[in-house]
Amino acid sequence: MNRNLTFGIYLRQLIKESGMTQTEFYTLLGITKPYFYDILGGRANPPSHKLQFKALEILKANNSSRKIFFDLAAKARGDTPADISKWIYENPSAVENIRESMSIYTGGKINE
Repeated sequence: MNRNLTFGIYLRQLIKESGMTQTEFYTLLGITKPYFYDILGGRANPPSHKLQFKALEILKANNSSRKIFFDLAAKARGDTPADISKWIYENPSAVENIRESMSIYTGGKINE
């Protein structure tokens, strides 16, 4: 993935590839025009996890595009990728497994 690629640039690319207009997209997503353009310009964080999934459904994105989309959104939001958060939510035992893995690498000190 290109280091200079931002969520806004990538979203713009996905919309163009889908063949729809930006107006059609943000209307179907249910967000306002100003918020949409703030997202594209990097002045606002990408939408919530729920809206990220909805956006990808609207765009009919493939798995490769979804991964990039989620990773860029998470980076911009300072968050966990939406697909990973959903998986953890649906698999509660994953949290304990992750914590155990972290403990192995940090000598039991999670805060390092």
